[in-house]
Amino acid sequence: MPKEEKVLRRDQDARAEGFLSLLEPLPLGLAPMAGFTTAPFRTIAARMGASFTVTELVSARGIRHDPTLKRSARYLVPSGGDKPWGIQLFGQDPEDFVYAIARLYEEPLYRSASFIDLNMGCPAPKVLREGAGCSLMRDPKLVERVVKAAVNTASDLGWPVTAKIRSGVSPDTINACLIARVIEASGASALTIHARTLDQYYKGRADWSIIRQVKESVSIPVIGNGDLALPGDLEKMREATCCDGFMVGRAARGNPFIFGLLRGQAMEITTESWLKVMLEHLDATIEMLGEEVAIREMRSHFAFYLRGFEDSARFRRLVMEPVSRDEVVRVLHQAAKRRDDSYLLY
Repeated sequence: MPKEEKVLRRDQDARAEGFLSLLEPLPLGLAPMAGFTTAPFRTIAARMGASFTVTELVSARGIRHDPTLKRSARYLVPSGGDKPWGIQLFGQDPEDFVYAIARLYEEPLYRSASFIDLNMGCPAPKVLREGAGCSLMRDPKLVERVVKAAVNTASDLGWPVTAKIRSGVSPDTINACLIARVIEASGASALTIHARTLDQYYKGRADWSIIRQVKESVSIPVIGNGDLALPGDLEKMREATCCDGFMVGRAARGNPFIFGLLRGQAMEITTESWLKVMLEHLDATIEMLGEEVAIREMRSHFAFYLRGFEDSARFRRLVMEPVSRDEVVRVLHQAAKRRDDSYLLY
């Protein structure tokens, strides 16, 4: 190996070790989810057992077109507490990433981020139309340019760069191993793979065998994602894939208790603790966005919190109507009375 390549490899290994050192011995993160991984929910998740959290996806081009960060600011609010948190950027122009990362670092508030994550797995049509998200997996050369641009900028600022991908675009184009090797060769410190294709969206079962193939294809840390929802799932995924860490997404919506559950802790999810979390989430969102906007935003969260008990569908409908905090709280207390107060012991 030429001397220059050895130096680059040594630097990358150091960044990968640095990223892992941020995490706990059993890394279990909260996956980025548009509309859900807001700062209040990230803060709650971190307190309840998430090793690290990641923001909602933020447009690199949006930051470049709005250097005041006014439109992006709400998505970039740091997670509370002392757990690592990352900023996820999406886009398809390498120069957008260069500008966005440098601009974010200029703001002391965002320097507290632990890493920059590159979105290469989002299946949302709006993102795909921009040539971003999982569309990038169709073009390994563009992946290389994007990752190199991000790494060259972020590494000078002390930020590791990670990437999140899928198994591939379709069953006929399972190219996660190829993309993972490109990401590694371009200097990233770690990667996460959601073990479904773009065509699957979120349907069907995640194919964990792809995670194992990726793990065997690269030497940087690999984080597994997809179908982590029940006690014992972490052990099953680690046995099946040998992955270095885990990330849970949809199963955490309305259920921040899941991090303790997945770690095998005996969880007493009493009605009191359930209600307390919802009220904390509501009040933190009001503090961040103001009452009117927060109540609208929280409806999608309540649609997941208010599940699994008798008459829960009625309360999901009722919570969509209030326009004030007092009205929302009244509905939540009514739901709490209806919910079975015996705890769920796992």
